[in-house]
Amino acid sequence: MIRLRQSWRIFAMIAVLALMCSSVAIAAGIQLPKGSKAIVKFDPSTAVTSGRFEEGNRVPIYLVEPIVMGGLTLVEEGAMGTAVVTTAKGAGRGGSPGKLALTFESISPKGSYVPQEFDAVPIAGETGEIKGKGKKLLSYLFIFGLFIKGGQAEVPADTTFEVTIAENVRFVKKE
Repeated sequence: MIRLRQSWRIFAMIAVLALMCSSVAIAAGIQLPKGSKAIVKFDPSTAVTSGRFEEGNRVPIYLVEPIVMGGLTLVEEGAMGTAVVTTAKGAGRGGSPGKLALTFESISPKGSYVPQEFDAVPIAGETGEIKGKGKKLLSYLFIFGLFIKGGQAEVPADTTFEVTIAENVRFVKKE
């Protein structure tokens, strides 16, 4: 009988200690490690094409899935961010296609937690070079081929991209 009571006391003390430690860990912050994965997508209301943007322009993106660590949602689904146009060449005459490339930059947190050292979560990743449809053969076949324009490079609205967290980011609960 005595051993059973002692076992329950020990169990209760361990449970209380575990709860206290988890509260202290949450108050101290939660680390989102560099290299963690996230899925982003371009805003469907913005047509991302080589004819619309120039190098250096910022393009809105949003988080497709929440970023979760230790069972806590650090950045909620739908958080907005930015990508930067690194290559932009519009389609040209003679059937030359447009080219477009973007680099993902950051995501602004949305939810109960905020980054301690950053305004936004830095991310890394790129779209790679996207090319439009070329029409060079068509331009060579016809006398007025110089007036035939190639296709613009375009990111389809439903395309998702996997990015990585570029820096270790410590999150704290909003006050």
